[in-house]
Formats: sequence, structure tokens, C-alpha cells
Amino acid sequence: MILKKIKISYYSDFLEKTKDKIVKVLNEFGVFSFELVEDFTNNKLDYDVNEYKLDTWEIIFYLPNNRFLQDKINQINKRLSDLLDESELIEIYEAILDTDSYKDEWKKSFITTKITDRITVNPSWLNYEKENEDEIVINIDPSIAFGTGTHETTSLCIDMLQKYSDDKEEILDIGCGSGILMLIARKLGIKYAEGIDIDKNCKEVVETNFKLNNLDNYSVKIGNLVDKIDKTFDIVVSNILVDVLEHLLEDIKKVIKKDTILIFSGILKEKEVRFLEKAKKKNLVLIDRKEKNAWVSLVFKGGIDDNSN
Repeated sequence: MILKKIKISYYSDFLEKTKDKIVKVLNEFGVFSFELVEDFTNNKLDYDVNEYKLDTWEIIFYLPNNRFLQDKINQINKRLSDLLDESELIEIYEAILDTDSYKDEWKKSFITTKITDRITVNPSWLNYEKENEDEIVINIDPSIAFGTGTHETTSLCIDMLQKYSDDKEEILDIGCGSGILMLIARKLGIKYAEGIDIDKNCKEVVETNFKLNNLDNYSVKIGNLVDKIDKTFDIVVSNILVDVLEHLLEDIKKVIKKDTILIFSGILKEKEVRFLEKAKKKNLVLIDRKEKNAWVSLVFKGGIDDNSN
């Protein structure tokens, strides 16, 4: 698997005080494993404060090398920069990481997590007993390339799925990754789940996770957005970067009916207004909204006509 090693250098005299905040920001973007290293070779002087030396720190982490990479790097760097005095992205280079030791370290960061009052996501390598009969447990082995379901944007989708899945027959997940939303949809009673993702590793991961949960009636396609989708659905869900969601709007009428429920997540609050304007031009009707920290999930009803632009 090809990942990119990201090294962000920060100059700060109070990084220790903000470490918890930094961890929280990285977690928001699906980064659960990273190194925080003090670099003594690159300190710089602050001559305005009696030549006090600012500590130089490096945050090192890894992200999948795909077309969403650069936007994610920029967003992470911006959020982290708000916490510190100065920041500079000083190095990005490609690394091939597929070692057992790295996978073992990654697994340590994924624990059983209660996403909602009813839905719990559990790593496949851990034993977990349901607390009550109503609890829905999703056993998952997401691989290091895909999400675990604990990211805020995913949990927002799960909240909305739980709210809007009643009496729905079929769901499409655009950018399905590990298949976590497809799995939850099937557990909630939706009869058929279809997913599509640009990552060629996705199909094997989804198939593994459906077997882990003894579920069937699903399919996975490898492709870009809705290019290979040839039917309409009762629910369409997509948890991807907002810039990609905006591209998705151009072809969304291909997969929806007039009463289709659309659940979009991965939207930063600062980009919400722009996305709403674009959705309105496609005759989508906003029916629900929920936020967690910096993220927003929006729910629409279909209604696109042939004259939309």
C-alpha cells in the first residue's frame, strides 16, 4: 500500500500545553497514529524575548496517497496552525508501508466505540458482548487505508442513517471505504446496500467486513463517484471532502428519485454556505442538519429535474 509520510514542523514554546488539542484535530481527520518529536537541530531565536529559544517540534503521520491527499494536508495544517504561533509544512515524501509492525501499532489505536446510544463499532480482533438486545454491534476490520467509523463525519452519517432508515429498501454509499455505513444500513433493516469507491482495495475490505457480520445483499463497485451506478436508491449517503461532494452534485440526479433521502457529510462549517447554495441550484431540499465540532452533516430530499444547472 502506498502512503505518504507527512512531516509538519512547528515552532512553539507552549506545544506541551496544546498536545491534547493537536491529538483531537488529527483524530478529526482520521489520523490516530503519529509521532510528536522535538527537533533540536532547527531551533530559531526570538530576539524580542531576550533571545529566548522556541522549541521546534515535528508532527509525523501517514495518509493514503490518493486524490484527496493534498486537500486533507492543507486542512490539517490550517487547523493545527490555529493552535500554535507559527507553522510550516516542510516535507512530504512517498513511503511504502506494509509491514506487520506498522499494522500492529495502528491496531492499538482502534478500540470498541459506542457511536450512538444504539450502535457500537468493534474491531474484529476484539471480543465484545452486547449490552442489551437492542444494541447493534458492527465488527469491522477497516485496514489502515479506510476509516473505523469513529471519525466525527462518519458518526454524523450514522446518526442520520439511524434517523432516516425506516421503511427504506436500498442504499447507495458513494466513497464507501470499509463499508461501515453499508453494514450499519443493513443492520438497521435496509434490504440492499451498494457501494462505490475509487480505491481498488475497497472491494476486498468490504467483502471481509460483510462476512465478519454475517450479512449479504450488497455489491461494491470500483469507480469515480456515480460513474458506474445504473439505478436509483431510497437513500444515498456520501462522507467525503466537500469539494468532491460539489462535483457529485453535478451527476446526483442519476441515482436519486423524487423522495430519495441524501445524507452528506465531510463538510467543514466554513464551507457549508457554499455547498448549500450549490445544492439549492440542483433543487435539493434541505430537511435536516447536525454538527459536531468543525463538521456538518446535511440531509436533503431529492427533486432534481432535467432543467437543473
